[in-house]
Amino acid sequence: MSTAETAKEYISEFLDGPLQGRTEHRPLIDGDYEKELDTFVAVEGLPTQLHYVARDSRQVGQTLFVSYRFDPQDSDSIEVDDQDTNI
Repeated sequence: MSTAETAKEYISEFLDGPLQGRTEHRPLIDGDYEKELDTFVAVEGLPTQLHYVARDSRQVGQTLFVSYRFDPQDSDSIEVDDQDTNI
């Protein structure tokens, strides 16, 4: 990836919640990362909104990393069956 491409995106790291451990390449918007973001996942076939809030960021070389924490208050509720590992 070239420096120009790196400057147009960042890597989001999900620290907790249903997306814990996942990373995504996301575009910078007007040169900045999103302070809050919503993502949608399928839970039992239904779209479910998950809300995350940026907690900190760090620059590693030419790449910006942003850590996000799950905000259950602003997310759709998810009922998890102890036997279900497909979320």
